[in-house]
Amino acid sequence: MFIRRKKNRSGSISVVAVSKANGKFREIRHFGTAKSEDEADILYSEAQRWLRNHDGQQEIDFDDKRGREIEETER
Repeated sequence: MFIRRKKNRSGSISVVAVSKANGKFREIRHFGTAKSEDEADILYSEAQRWLRNHDGQQEIDFDDKRGREIEETER
């Protein structure tokens, strides 16, 4: 699953969560439609939070930031 910014005919930007299975794209959830890039950025960050909660690990932590956070809280 991933987040897509989709430009509409009217010039607005839709932010949707998309899944690809069996060679077909399927829109899972629509987060809203923005008239400006700033609004689209807000919707995109909301969609990323939703994706992290509903689809498991999406980001690979090469720098081990999470391990450092746990280590610092244990001190």
